[in-house]
Amino acid sequence: MVWSKVKGTNMNGQIYEVKGMHCASCSNIISKKLKKIPGVESCDINFATEKANISYDPEKVSVHQMNTEINKLGYSLQSAKNHIEMNHMDTMWRIDHSEHLCLSQSKDEKLQELSNLKSKVEFVLPITLLVFLLMMWDIGSKIVYFIPNLPLPMPLFNTISFILASIILFWIGKPYLDAVWIFIKYKVANMDSLVGIGTLTAYLYSSIIFLFPPVRELLSLPEYTFFDVTIVVIGFITLGKYLETKSKLKTGEAIEKLLNLQAKTALVKRGNNELEIPISEVIVGDIILVKPGAKIPVDGVIIDGYSSIDESMINGEPLPIDKRANDDVIGGTINKQSSFTYKATKIGSETMLSQIIKLVEQAQGSKAQIQNLADKVSSIFIPSVLVIALITLISWLVVGSYFLGITTAVSYGLLAFVGILVIACPCALGLATPTAILVGVGRGAEHGMLIKNAE
Repeated sequence: MVWSKVKGTNMNGQIYEVKGMHCASCSNIISKKLKKIPGVESCDINFATEKANISYDPEKVSVHQMNTEINKLGYSLQSAKNHIEMNHMDTMWRIDHSEHLCLSQSKDEKLQELSNLKSKVEFVLPITLLVFLLMMWDIGSKIVYFIPNLPLPMPLFNTISFILASIILFWIGKPYLDAVWIFIKYKVANMDSLVGIGTLTAYLYSSIIFLFPPVRELLSLPEYTFFDVTIVVIGFITLGKYLETKSKLKTGEAIEKLLNLQAKTALVKRGNNELEIPISEVIVGDIILVKPGAKIPVDGVIIDGYSSIDESMINGEPLPIDKRANDDVIGGTINKQSSFTYKATKIGSETMLSQIIKLVEQAQGSKAQIQNLADKVSSIFIPSVLVIALITLISWLVVGSYFLGITTAVSYGLLAFVGILVIACPCALGLATPTAILVGVGRGAEHGMLIKNAE
């Protein structure tokens, strides 16, 4: 937890994990909502890392109040690390470091999310590909004379499509329907809202055509439906979500590799006994024995013995460095030669390895100037897309019906409406730069290059 003076007020700068984000527009929605709360000085949301850097006055606003504001939109803030306030600072460092070394629960949640998405993809993708091929067949039969018409009667094809579209929309596509409801209730739209509005419109129109033939005849609407559009759009976007989640999970591998450099246990001398204890239980002043080939648990000073230590993780040098009494040793480096004892001087979040990990995390969470521009574009992108889609639909119904007739105009207008909503996705705009920063900073850290920030 970092405290700083901003405009004469104590501001609390803290990093939180953000749950519920689905696209780049989500980060802009959360940021706008939080900045409107009195007491919030600044709010920087990173979609790629799913973290928020928030500076706020704890006397005016609490995390609970911030969550109350964004929970209704489907988002939530959670502490990135569970800091436990205790009187003994060394003990707090110890607890903090212990949690820092564990692969956080968020990764388990990500793996669970990936598993759920994988099961959905395995169900929906074969159906999507089959329906897509049938769509292409149907289109081709109308253009190329030697391609025969679909062998399925239209009523049977519509019945099967209706059943499949209903299952896929209300199960696989439930997050998109939820986003439509949030848009209607709170006037807040994201990428999921666009997909939801587009697929739901196609589904409802098709359901009316299929279930109520008299209505279709009364309005002189075409017989064919757009259930296949609903199936194909949700299928391919679900596949995209799966690949995106898998990609974002891999961006954290560099931090995980740095965490794995740390020893898990330490051989500590207490009284006349040598105890092997978890590193989380090491305290400042402990006398630690390090045997040949073992990792040095925490930072300290040699008090007895000498050895050669591989410090390549710090300085990149391939040759071990000779160390003797009164020389400093660094946690995570490797003892190559003989046993020695040393006194622990820094533990937990104060060790050099922890500081390196902290710097890498901060660099990965920072934003380049071009990313700020992309965020601004994303913030106005979705409202613009909604307006353009509506104008296009109305234009087809008004102007198109005059030249082509209402039957053709409705079909073209609906396809154009759904197409604009679904294809116009700002996710690539909002994800490309931060993902590149994540991977670049992480790869640099793996090879001993520490990058201060994205800028």
